[in-house]
Amino acid sequence: MSHARTSTTARRATPAGPLPRTIVTGASSGIGRALALELARCGVPVLAVARQAEPLQALTDAHGLIEPWVADLSRIEEMDGLAAQWLLRYPDIGALVNNAGIQHDLRVDDAGYRAQDMRAEVEINLLAPMALTRALLPHLQAQQRAWVVNVGSVLGSCPKRTAAVYSATKAGLDLFTQALQVQMQGSPVRVVHAVMPLVDTPMTRGRGRGKIPADVAAQALVRGLMAGHTDIRIGKARAAWHLQRWAPGLLARLLRTA
Repeated sequence: MSHARTSTTARRATPAGPLPRTIVTGASSGIGRALALELARCGVPVLAVARQAEPLQALTDAHGLIEPWVADLSRIEEMDGLAAQWLLRYPDIGALVNNAGIQHDLRVDDAGYRAQDMRAEVEINLLAPMALTRALLPHLQAQQRAWVVNVGSVLGSCPKRTAAVYSATKAGLDLFTQALQVQMQGSPVRVVHAVMPLVDTPMTRGRGRGKIPADVAAQALVRGLMAGHTDIRIGKARAAWHLQRWAPGLLARLLRTA
């Protein structure tokens, strides 16, 4: 599994050890489902959040440490109330993984790409993580140790032609994470940026090459978290970061054919 290596910030990380109860959004499929299962296998209680009840129940049946919660994260105005419900029922929550995401693999000038499709991408991929983080931060800051993990994408810094809005939302999430890392310095909240390569999920079905399995991506992310890293770049996302710095033209050509 050498293709699932992680890279870290220049500072030597302090091992994090076991995580507290962790919220994972977008947990019904793909990376979120694999991540919920991997955390549970490591002994971490998980609150799995998604819009569809049936796949969440299947996930809960797969492991006893996973609890389901059905919610529509596009309803940004409801995030404060949602967070309050979570904390009332699970006061031991100590980590939030903002993983939920959607992508319309279309050009902006495609006739089938509607304004409401763009809005949905922005709401789920960017506004929901911001709103959930804001709602949970007072609680997280009161813990001895806490985490906010934002799951980004290599497209956040290396966009492709059929994912302009998705790329923009991931770029925004990247900068939000960086700003939050600065704001949380000196607090018990560890802010983590996890950058994914192309992962084999229902969202990427039928497109892209060289995808890694979702469980491999999840394992690499959990290893990075347990090791205390705050900048986790998985598989080809690590190579893309170096190419973006030293050979951006080559990276752009590679993405045009992705």
